[in-house]
Amino acid sequence: MSLPTRQIAGQLRRAWYRFLFFADLPSLIRILRYRKIRAAYYQNFWNQIAKNLKANIVHNDHGFTRISRDGSTTFVNQSLLMLEDHLTLKIMGDKSLTYSLLDQAGYPTARYLKFTIGDVGRAVDFLKRENSVVVKPVSGTGGGRGVTTGIKSASELILAARKASRFDSNLLVEEQLQGGSYRLLFFMGKFIDAIRRDPPVVVGDGQSSLRQLIARENKLRENQPSTRALSPLVIDADARNWMKDNAMRLSDVPASGKTVQVKRAVNENDSSGNWNVTAQVNAQIIEKCAELVQRLGVEFAGVDLICDDISGPFHPDNCRIGEINTTPGLHHHYLIANPDEGNLVAETVLEHMLTRGIGTMTIGESNGKPNGVGFRSAAEIKRFPGTFGPGAKGSAATDSVGY
Repeated sequence: MSLPTRQIAGQLRRAWYRFLFFADLPSLIRILRYRKIRAAYYQNFWNQIAKNLKANIVHNDHGFTRISRDGSTTFVNQSLLMLEDHLTLKIMGDKSLTYSLLDQAGYPTARYLKFTIGDVGRAVDFLKRENSVVVKPVSGTGGGRGVTTGIKSASELILAARKASRFDSNLLVEEQLQGGSYRLLFFMGKFIDAIRRDPPVVVGDGQSSLRQLIARENKLRENQPSTRALSPLVIDADARNWMKDNAMRLSDVPASGKTVQVKRAVNENDSSGNWNVTAQVNAQIIEKCAELVQRLGVEFAGVDLICDDISGPFHPDNCRIGEINTTPGLHHHYLIANPDEGNLVAETVLEHMLTRGIGTMTIGESNGKPNGVGFRSAAEIKRFPGTFGPGAKGSAATDSVGY
């Protein structure tokens, strides 16, 4: 097949897969529903953060939120902040390029191969050398969209590649790493928080099937007044692969009180699956990851790690880097199972931005020149209602930034 013919065939395949994506009406309705949930959550989130920092806040019709204080103005869009330049975001958003940079710098990552749907045979050959693999788009997604884990057969890999190619024609296949999933958050090169993200689970009642329990969990996420999660729990290839590997079926009825993991990927868990582990992270892991984000020139980053033991050494046998997230979701650090141990992440970052004029404009409501003071103490910053408990951990987040 000539090069132009292969290109046309590739474009037709992508168009077909995109058509299938948009033709899936239930999925589109679900996406729109959770888009509203996410927007409402972050509007309330920033209202409270601005109140805590005694800043002015204005929401507009374009999805941007304007926060001003003492002559400095910044804009946020849900979890997006005015910190990284556009090119840095594009570079870090390209997973294969990021892996290449990490390899060159000597940081441990998963073994991987870049491919397209047109040469999926190369990915199948890669699978033959691994026990289990993950397929994902190289770029264009977030929150686990287009990612399938636990792939063990050529047919599963091809299906996963078709799914991923709806988002990007360039794909990655990588070894399935074993261990806990952790996100370490860094601001201006300093460590400010760490979350362990566990896979999603449901709890049996002795009468409902796994399919029914998943549907019930989604209703809770959509209808409870207190936010549990900003994405639905979806029965997809990742869930089916996990259940197949563990001899489970969607029709199974778990015993009352039994907790059942329903998929491998962590992105669709709820607040009960996010745990603040800041105090547990090994100092060497913090040092190496801080060094990494500084070398990459990233101001605000979530370093995703797969580790057997987060309190252990930064060594390939214990920890490997999964991703550098330059648009880390702030909600992961607030929707947690142990809120008394949470850190004031958004308050810490925004306070520094407004005080030091980083990621800000000098256009906006002005009550005078920037006062040049440092961070407010934890006692001065009101707690996020229903999220954090008494103050020791809040001041730890502020102090760990080191300004």
